[in-house]
Amino acid sequence: MPWIFRYFWFVGAAFMLVNVLIWRRRLAVIVAQGTATEREASLFLRWTTAFFVGGPLLMGIVGLMANWSSPFCAGFMQFTDIPHTLVSLITVSGWVALLWWIWRRGGAEFLARVAPALDQRSAYAKTYSPRVIRLIITTAVLISSVGVFFAQRTMPVLPEQTCRIAPPAG
Repeated sequence: MPWIFRYFWFVGAAFMLVNVLIWRRRLAVIVAQGTATEREASLFLRWTTAFFVGGPLLMGIVGLMANWSSPFCAGFMQFTDIPHTLVSLITVSGWVALLWWIWRRGGAEFLARVAPALDQRSAYAKTYSPRVIRLIITTAVLISSVGVFFAQRTMPVLPEQTCRIAPPAG
């Protein structure tokens, strides 16, 4: 397998870090306009970094420790051993945290104000309804959660994948 598969999660984390840096610049405009406070933007960027960069880094570390040759070895929603359980818990924790923030902690209201600035075209004056934000994100989480079950059960394992768990060191 090409090296990119082994280090997929780290490459993904790097791309997401670039996105967070771009969002930081765009949120500065939102703060200057008074659409969001500096504290709101800073807190959002901190948690976004943890979610979009920290999650993949954790999964990459688990994959390296398990000696998996591909991210497909993670076996989402499998609780057969420690590495698979860790990946599943990281995934479910991310979904739960996101939905909690959107539904209970004002995340939908915040995103309704600032989401247009995070888009590729940065329409700073546009706003969304918090209801639409909740609907879109909840739908995305539901599709993702159902999708991983189907993908895991229907996706063939490639013969060149080495998905065995590495024996503990020492």
